[in-house]
Amino acid sequence: MPFISLRTAVLTLGVFLVTRYIVMPLFFRQHVDYSGKHCYITGGSSGLGLALAEGLAQKGADITIVARDVKKLEQAVERIKAQTTSPTQKIIQISADLSQFKPSAKAYRQSITRHDGRVPDYVFLCAGASKPKHFVEMGSEDFTWTLNATYLPALHTSSVALRTMVKQGIRGGRIVFVSSFLGYTTFVGYTGYSAGKYAIRGLADSLRSEVLLYQKSHDLKIHLYTPAGILSPGYDEEEKTKPAVTKKIEEGDEPISPEKCVEVLLSGMDKGYYQITNDFITDLVRSQTRGAVPMNNTLWDIILSIIGFIGLPIWRIITDGTVRKHADQHLKDVRINMDGLEDDGDDDK
Repeated sequence: MPFISLRTAVLTLGVFLVTRYIVMPLFFRQHVDYSGKHCYITGGSSGLGLALAEGLAQKGADITIVARDVKKLEQAVERIKAQTTSPTQKIIQISADLSQFKPSAKAYRQSITRHDGRVPDYVFLCAGASKPKHFVEMGSEDFTWTLNATYLPALHTSSVALRTMVKQGIRGGRIVFVSSFLGYTTFVGYTGYSAGKYAIRGLADSLRSEVLLYQKSHDLKIHLYTPAGILSPGYDEEEKTKPAVTKKIEEGDEPISPEKCVEVLLSGMDKGYYQITNDFITDLVRSQTRGAVPMNNTLWDIILSIIGFIGLPIWRIITDGTVRKHADQHLKDVRINMDGLEDDGDDDK
């Protein structure tokens, strides 16, 4: 029996692992086909949703965008139509309050009717907004607004979408949830927003498992996109209420364009990833907090887990230190900002 040296064995194993988990995924992709498909996009009048609609129009998709503001929707449709590659592509708009179930279901049904009875093949849940604040400065209206702006639009639309896909026998359908870096880990200023984004992640994780019931018959898939900062009108609005300590923690972060986000999202779907991120730091956090959902790339995720095991506690210590340094100023500011905050409970008698 020929003798195989340890060095040869290690080298052979290394070549196998690199080929299997790094090289092969680059060439063997699913290449999702959007041409002629009906894509339904919530929050499609601005930011990520609009950029996604434009990108999918370039790939030959028929598109429905849904948001509240009719004027913004009309402007968005003109931009999307300018990106189409065929005069037969259909681009429509629907105005709806997606924080309520009935308007969400009605909008979805309208999209089917206006697309000649075609059920959406791909559903992208981009609707969302944030008003960062200190928790002690938030009242009942803030809590309600946050829930309506983050979790409920994704919940209601995904509910009617999955039910319709299953009932109509749609094959190869995709539902794409948009959570956030702040759906993995969070810090001061994002108590409201993160709660909604964590909830979206929990919903998506549960549905990823549940749609296995339809894998053989329908081949339905769930994706979860978790971007960090995105340069958009929503980001500009966040800056208006964002606490100083939150800005300090984020000062080294560089938000990316919606167009870059779309490129990363669609590439991740092509690769068959369940959880899709758009930067190295978010990928580190994903590797540490993804739970029992599938890895993206086994070898790379193991490497990320090792780096994150060392690096994330250091980031947490630095972040906690930044928060503590702002304590004195916060106590001065909060006395002013809390004046007039309503008392939502009854006085004890």
